[in-house]
Amino acid sequence: METPIVKTPQEKPVIKGSFASPEAVAHIMTQKFVIYSPLYRQEQDLKRQGVELTRQTMSNWILKASQLWLEPIYEKLRELLIKEEVIHADETTLQVLKTKEKPTPKKAYMWLYRTSGCSEKNIVLYDYKPNRKIENAENFLEGFNGYIHADGYQGYHKLGDNFTVVGCWAHCRRKFAEALEMISKDERANSTAGIALDYCNQLYAIEKK
Repeated sequence: METPIVKTPQEKPVIKGSFASPEAVAHIMTQKFVIYSPLYRQEQDLKRQGVELTRQTMSNWILKASQLWLEPIYEKLRELLIKEEVIHADETTLQVLKTKEKPTPKKAYMWLYRTSGCSEKNIVLYDYKPNRKIENAENFLEGFNGYIHADGYQGYHKLGDNFTVVGCWAHCRRKFAEALEMISKDERANSTAGIALDYCNQLYAIEKK
């Protein structure tokens, strides 16, 4: 007489062929990107608890899980974003310690794209690029037709006829506020900078209302 063997259905692994669990990968990502604990510190902390898990393995888990599970969500969000009428765009410097192309520290850029305050869907997406070339925004926003709300970077004006660049009043107001500091208090109210600042404040009041 044979004894039947019943197998418990196995859950689909977060990474095929790996013993990584969704909870483990989520914890490592949270520690790295939210708590700002680098992988070498996580490696040391796990070792103190008797867990042998190298930073290279953790790095591979992050990369593979991001590719399999997060990139499709990211691309779907990008599809929704470019259907909007208004998109906010900005780019900021980011120091990269080491890359294959350049082993010494260098300056790269993190590009940011997000929906406006009037949008029903709140979407914020980051796009890492090694430079500030406007082709980066052009490629990311392919298919978009509407208003680009940005700072004074002239590159946005080279995007093409599908894009209408609109300026940022926060950046504009800042310059008038700085100019006002150079004027005596008695002359500020009637100065060009003072009148401009008051105009900006009125716009802000309307927006807040």
